[in-house]
Amino acid sequence: IRKMDLEARSLQPSVKAMLLQKLREYKSDLNNLKSEVKKITSANALASRDELLESGMADALM
Repeated sequence: IRKMDLEARSLQPSVKAMLLQKLREYKSDLNNLKSEVKKITSANALASRDELLESGMADALM
């Protein structure tokens, strides 16, 4: 995206404005996806941790 931004800035103003707007949308989408991935991986890590703790508790009770 950074390279696309640099390239778009060197174009004619008529094309430049449109491409820079698209790039802003792409950056926003990318940041949203990164946030979603963090949420999902965090939730999965917590679920795995809880599962391990529960299995450890079950083993301790046996």
